[in-house]
Amino acid sequence: MNGFHAVYLLSSQQNDSLKGTYIGYTVFPGRRILQHNRFQKGGAHKTARYAPWDMVMCVHNFPTRTSGLVFEWAWQNPKVSKRLKHHTWRKAATETGVQYQIRILDRMLQSAPWNRFPLVVQWMKSEYREPLTPPLHMPVALGPIEEADEECVSLIRKFNGKCFLCAEITEKVSGIYCIQRHCIFHAVCLAEKWCGREEVLPLSGRCPSCATEQLWGEMVKLKARSTQKLKPRESTHWTEELAH
Repeated sequence: MNGFHAVYLLSSQQNDSLKGTYIGYTVFPGRRILQHNRFQKGGAHKTARYAPWDMVMCVHNFPTRTSGLVFEWAWQNPKVSKRLKHHTWRKAATETGVQYQIRILDRMLQSAPWNRFPLVVQWMKSEYREPLTPPLHMPVALGPIEEADEECVSLIRKFNGKCFLCAEITEKVSGIYCIQRHCIFHAVCLAEKWCGREEVLPLSGRCPSCATEQLWGEMVKLKARSTQKLKPRESTHWTEELAH
């Protein structure tokens, strides 16, 4: 699942306190829960004591590995994160450890910079579901993470043409595609056209080619599904180029 970056929440089946929760980063959620439950090698040592574990949820569709790891650290350390420390963080006596962690997550999804990301909140276990209020462009799903769509993988290999905005050649890593008609653009070109003065990532816009309204998050999801099984190229990610 190349290009897939997820931050997940675990809950111990034998301890519902805060110590019975774990937050981590992964590119393979299915394999990671097997590792934590000692069915495969590689699980974190700190989770061995309270195994077996349930994977409660994943937040995925981060644009880069680094952005996923930053989110993971902030979720683990809300009291010192510069984005979250101004809130009062104390677990209520009536809350389970999972409920407290979900409350932190809910605040994170509403906070910059994550409220601009095209994230997907995915509940893996319905029995742990709690009310969430993410931004409208963030879908909330239930069920296992989908594997790469072979049709999308083959589709992206066909689009190696010119960006409609700058007329330069696009590549597999830098291209992004209109949901309706697969009009092609450099991700940076389209993001800069749709962004306001103080925005880093857009929420939505009108396709400059076919004039259909598009959600940026949906375009990124198509891109992510299409490139999951393609070998990643060592280069600067387009989100980092926007800062220059």
